[in-house]
This record gives sequence, C-alpha cells and structure tokens, in this order.
Amino acid sequence: MRAKIDRVDQPEPGLLCVTIRVDEAKAVLLLSTHPGALGAGIVDDRPRGERAGQAVSQLRRHAKGAVIDRIEQSNRFIRLSLSRAGIARFLVCAPRKPHGGWWLAEADGSIVVRSPGARPVSLDEDDHFRERDLASLRESGQIVFGAHRAARKSQLRGLLDKYHKRLSNKRDAILQDLERAAQANELHERATLILAYSSEIPANSTSFEAKTWEENPRAVRIELDPTKSPTELAQELFQKSKRLKRGLNIAPHRLEAVDSELDAVERLQQQFDQEGPDTLATRLAELGVTTTSPREEARKRRQAGGRNPYREFVATNGAQVLVGRSAADNDRLTLRVARPHDLWLHARGVTGAHVVVPLAKGKSCSPEALVDAATLAAHFSDLRGELLVDVLYTPRRFVHKRKGSAIGSVSLDREKVIAVRIEAERVARLLRNEKKA
Repeated sequence: MRAKIDRVDQPEPGLLCVTIRVDEAKAVLLLSTHPGALGAGIVDDRPRGERAGQAVSQLRRHAKGAVIDRIEQSNRFIRLSLSRAGIARFLVCAPRKPHGGWWLAEADGSIVVRSPGARPVSLDEDDHFRERDLASLRESGQIVFGAHRAARKSQLRGLLDKYHKRLSNKRDAILQDLERAAQANELHERATLILAYSSEIPANSTSFEAKTWEENPRAVRIELDPTKSPTELAQELFQKSKRLKRGLNIAPHRLEAVDSELDAVERLQQQFDQEGPDTLATRLAELGVTTTSPREEARKRRQAGGRNPYREFVATNGAQVLVGRSAADNDRLTLRVARPHDLWLHARGVTGAHVVVPLAKGKSCSPEALVDAATLAAHFSDLRGELLVDVLYTPRRFVHKRKGSAIGSVSLDREKVIAVRIEAERVARLLRNEKKA
C-alpha cells in the first residue's frame, strides 16, 4: 500500500493514531501497543484525547508528508516502512508494560525519536512479519480499537483494585492504632502505681504487685525493667500513654476519611462495567489514582520544571497553603517559590516543614486561614501530636538564609507567635483537602 501521512496523535496511552491520505481520501491508521492487544487497523474517524506530548510532537514533525510503503506485523512488532525525500525510515510499535512503546529508526537502526520508556530492539527475520494490505486493515479497524479499549479498561481495573487494597490496609492499620490507644488508661495506671510504690520496690526487681485505688481494689502485677529506675520507667509509661491518647483523638477522624475514600472506590467498582475507559480514567484521577506510568509521570514533572517542593492544602476559606516536603524542599519553597509578601510559618523551636500562604500584594491572611496554616506547621513538625503548639509567622521578606547555614535552616528578622490548639477534626479536614499532584 502507499499512503501519505498527514499527522500523528496519541490520544491515550497505548494508542498511536496516524492520519493518512489514500487516493485523496482521509483515513486513520490505529496502532495499538497495549500488551495483549498489539494490532493495526484503519477507521474513518480519529479518536480524540490527550494533547501531543514532546515525543509525539517530534514524531509528527518527522513523519508528516512521509509515504507509508509497507505495513508489516508479527506477534511482537508492527513495522511501518516510510520514505520521505528519498530517505527511508521505520516506525516500529511493540507491546511492553504498561502501555507499550514505539520508535522511529533510520535504515541503519539508529533511533530518531522514541516514546517515553520505550526500549528499541533490533528486529529479527525470525519474527515472521506478514504484510498487511488496505482491505485487511479496514476489516480489522474496529476490532483493533475494541481490543485496545478492553486492554486499557482491564489495566484501569487493576489500578482501581490495587488502590482499594491499599485503602483497606490503611483502614486495618488505623483500627490497630485504635486498639493500641485503648491501652492508654492501663499504661497511665501502671505508671501511677510505680511512682506510688517506688520507695517499696527492691532494687533490680523485674516485677512487683500492687493494689489499685478503685472502690473495689484489685491486685495487679506490674513488669519492671531492672536497667531503669522506677521513676524513669514511670515517665516512659506516662509518655507512651500520652501518645496513645493523642492517637485516640485523631484516629476516628482518620478512619472516617478512609471510609469515605473506600465508599467512593467501591461505588466506582460497582459501576465499572458500565463506564468507558475515558470516564474511568477521569474518575480514577479524581480519586487520586495515577493512571500513567512512573516514567511518564517523571517526564511530565521534568517538562513542568521538576517535582513540586511542596504539598498543597486548602484552608477553610479556600486559601492555598503550601507545605515543604523535606529540608531541601523547604529551602526551595521559601527562597524560590514564596514571594516577599506571602505569609511564612514554622513550628517554634523544633525541626519541621516551612509553610507558606500565598497572598495578593497588600492583602493580609484571614484569621481562619492563619489557624489552618499554623495547624499544618505544627502537624508537619517534631511537635506533631502535642495539644498546644507555638508557631512563628512573618511575611516572607523577613526570612533569610545565612551563608553556611544547614539545609532548611533560616533566620528571621522579625516574627509573631500564635499558640495554636490542635483540633483533631481540623487536622483531618486539612489532610482530606490536600490537592493531588
């Protein structure tokens, strides 16, 4: 066959669409690269979808105006023989997890352009290529498109089921936290009894018996650590009891949030068969499930200027709150992202995330947004779990990086302090309202 290429698109992962002109009539050559759905066919209308990425744009530039001299297919590859201005090239498609790949090669095998993650290989004659004619390509067009959509849908189902399992495991972990938190009162009682009887406990004891102070006292046996004094052990138990009680305060809200996510996932699982791949991909993205490969995600981040150095949350009034991901990211957020008039926050006296509230010039932060941002500064610090935390805040213009200071370390010219009382419900709401990258 001889067909001239007008354009190349990749409307969705695993599907390359080549708009061709045969005898002045337009048609669309579909090349499916999904594992288990490798195929080529011709349809009348071009499927719509994503805009062309960098690799597809380059392929489009190299392929536009080229003539397809031959289309061949084996069990492992589809090969298009192209010619333009006397130069012969080959467009090869191959199924490889997760979505397959393609590459454009010179006659000597050197690569002109390839899809992200594709691993070009030399084609052996043992692949038993068979030539496809125009009639067979037209007959298989809808079959190829249907097989591609089915493979795409199966892949999305796997992603959804995997996400459901992760949420279920998270729910189980929260329930275990609740069970452990229920021991808080028992630990507090043991610590109190150790202090009360400390003068009567012989040195190097491994245990002792005492009676509780209830209306109907009961005898309890308390295990001791002979390497620690009764006072040290009691303080450890008090601290552990305190931590467990903090967990008991926030765990129900965490459980409520994960139950809400599970409900949404299970609704989509029930409706899965009735929805098309495009709708499913959109709904999965709304749930926070990534439907593209890690390589493709990395490529998109590079094109966008790299990974964001912050997580983004939404305050009660809709204000944006940015939270640094790491010490190095704190520097990037504060020194490169934040503007002089933005509000900057940090938990006082401890290691923690830099927090920034972007503000319009001349505007101040609302009290509710300030409390939300301060709550996040406390939560993403070494004081997470404390009930009352002092948080510094100041315009970004008063935050400076001293020469030779440690990564993430800054100095303030002036600051104010807000003592924020940590409300478990507020923390849970803010975490639920995190914007997915």
